[in-house]
Amino acid sequence: MLPPDLGPEGSEPGRAPIRRVRTVGRRGRPLALVVAVACFAAFWVCSVGMAAWGVAHDRTGGHTGDVASIVFWTLVFALMLWRLWRGGRLAIAFMSRVGTLLGALFLAATVAFAVLFAADPPGGSALDFLPYLLPAPLSGAALLTAGLLLRRGEVFRWSRA
Repeated sequence: MLPPDLGPEGSEPGRAPIRRVRTVGRRGRPLALVVAVACFAAFWVCSVGMAAWGVAHDRTGGHTGDVASIVFWTLVFALMLWRLWRGGRLAIAFMSRVGTLLGALFLAATVAFAVLFAADPPGGSALDFLPYLLPAPLSGAALLTAGLLLRRGEVFRWSRA
């Protein structure tokens, strides 16, 4: 009688072999976490760019509060990304829910606005708002991807280690 095939290191006889997880960096962060943080950062850069575009092109002036709120929320978001990068369990759980929810919401709103734009009569004002809608599908896809990547098992196991 032959002994059971043990498979790759760490697997048990009769069970599926353990998949090797791709890691990045010295600390061995899962690739899913690295991609999720990059997607969140790309979303935020796009959002801040659109907000700055609106502030720069509004001719009424008096945007000190707007600029201050952009800076404040950028600092808050940067701290959350830093906490994600360091493996905070609460940050991972929170951002996975927020990313999934807001990503789905952005994509659904893009579809709704596309329907409204299609229903607008020719020569209407819908085309004036089109530049503000263009980043929405990309932002929605980035948020949804990041939220789903943070729910992967290797991210969960890495944050517990």
